[in-house]
Amino acid sequence: MTVGRVKVAALDDVPMNGNKAFKINGRSILLCKSDAGVFALENRCSHMFAELEGGRVRGAYLFCPKHSVRFDMRTGASGGTLTKVPLQTFAVTVAADGNIEIDWPE
Repeated sequence: MTVGRVKVAALDDVPMNGNKAFKINGRSILLCKSDAGVFALENRCSHMFAELEGGRVRGAYLFCPKHSVRFDMRTGASGGTLTKVPLQTFAVTVAADGNIEIDWPE
């Protein structure tokens, strides 16, 4: 699988300790920003398939706004008992011009 880099948003478009969803090639990708870094994940909980946008961001963890399922934003791994299915994650680069880019499968 080849991977290309895609510009998603400006760093300032994502609130600190928050998140914002963006459409890329018809898919909803969630950008999250905290003191632990900037992360990109699929915007769909693997428990009930609800959108994760608006979920709490604490350090390297994202909590689903529906049932508080916790996901490690670094790996996509879930915590707790509601789901063991990880989220797809994407490698993130913050470019020198302040834009967030992710590695995207072509």
